[in-house]
Amino acid sequence: MGASPHELPRWECIDLLESQEIGRVCIVEHSYPLAFPVNYRVTTGPDLPTIVFRTSPSAAIGTYTGQASFEIDVVDAARRNAWSVIARGTLRRGDERHWLVSPTPLVSEGRIQWMALTISSISGRRFVSKPVDDGAFAVEWESAAL
Repeated sequence: MGASPHELPRWECIDLLESQEIGRVCIVEHSYPLAFPVNYRVTTGPDLPTIVFRTSPSAAIGTYTGQASFEIDVVDAARRNAWSVIARGTLRRGDERHWLVSPTPLVSEGRIQWMALTISSISGRRFVSKPVDDGAFAVEWESAAL
């Protein structure tokens, strides 16, 4: 089975972000892109939607500020379907605020630095399988800004 992509509207991308708990924060360090898995929460507080997570203050993502991206994707191989969301924005150190839901990390020891990625653009795709001759399922991820 091959898969055909369908662009997702902004509201659905945010709904999908809110439906998961683990994603990847992507930064550039020493000219190399790095991706770090994190437990996160999405807040739509008084400003733009924001992805919040906690990390160690000495970790690469705990000391980083600037342009960053965040990605989640889910692949259901049994049903031959998948979806992916990429959010871009500015990553900054945060502070614990009463309106933020704590993104309890899987590894909690030393994860005292709050980080916030304010979303400036978001894109997403849903992939739906279709029959092809060889019976394979292939997904070709692409990015499109919404």
